[in-house]
Amino acid sequence: MYKSVKISEEAYKKAKVLSKELEKSREFPGMDKINMSVAVGYALESALEGVKKKRMLHESAGVWKDMDTDKLIKEIYESRKKPSRRSEVSL
Repeated sequence: MYKSVKISEEAYKKAKVLSKELEKSREFPGMDKINMSVAVGYALESALEGVKKKRMLHESAGVWKDMDTDKLIKEIYESRKKPSRRSEVSL
């Protein structure tokens, strides 16, 4: 179902540019042509992801105030020394 949404002329121009960039990079596999609604949807999803990340950052503020930072830093450096990938097994 399509909904009509009013946007400014500047936002419309940016959405057209985004649509062309997405079409060039083939961001969505299997799509031959990326229309304006796909570009606007992509922009909205990207903006919402940014808002979610900021919200999570704000919610975590102050949670680490009682943490032993020296111990945390030591654990981070120790974990970097360990290999992070499993060795590949050949069949």
